[in-house]
Amino acid sequence: MNQHRPVVGRVETVSVKREGKRWYVVLTAGQDRPEPLPETGSAVGIDLGIASFLTTSKGQHVPNPRHGRRVATKLEAAQQALARCERGSNRRKKVVQRVAALHRKVRRQRLDHAHKTALDSVREYDVIAHEDLEIRNMTKAPAPKPDPGQPGTFLLNGAAAKAGPGWSVAKSHRPGEKPRPSRRGGVTKRR
Repeated sequence: MNQHRPVVGRVETVSVKREGKRWYVVLTAGQDRPEPLPETGSAVGIDLGIASFLTTSKGQHVPNPRHGRRVATKLEAAQQALARCERGSNRRKKVVQRVAALHRKVRRQRLDHAHKTALDSVREYDVIAHEDLEIRNMTKAPAPKPDPGQPGTFLLNGAAAKAGPGWSVAKSHRPGEKPRPSRRGGVTKRR
């Protein structure tokens, strides 16, 4: 058994878990109040994002390391090999283990990056404020709006506007001419 650090305090719960062929023992220990970190006297606001991992109110950007992209070619090859395997075969079991190991590696790299970034912030600032946003809702496509007058057709739902700068307003148009809406929901100039 590999113990990554000594147990401090009295062990309260023991959990045994298995991931693939590996077994893990997770101990929860109760201990006295830990020593507080020295005060720094500084406060910061953080904004978690999609493009960058986080941005502080002081202008510092922590980039998103994109661990999934580094493993993408290996994962693609492993998943293609899995698709070629016959169900129930020993080879398929091995390939399933390889795909799971790659996913496990990416998950652990992401967790490690998040924990190290959080620890750096906790050591550097006394007060950390953040927004409670649902990133999943920010990236979701808008729901389609059915047209009540014509069954089977849909009304414009603003998907083009939400997808990005879908407005192509021409700088040079004739005086008095109004831009007309395009089929994508943006605006185009009349020709």
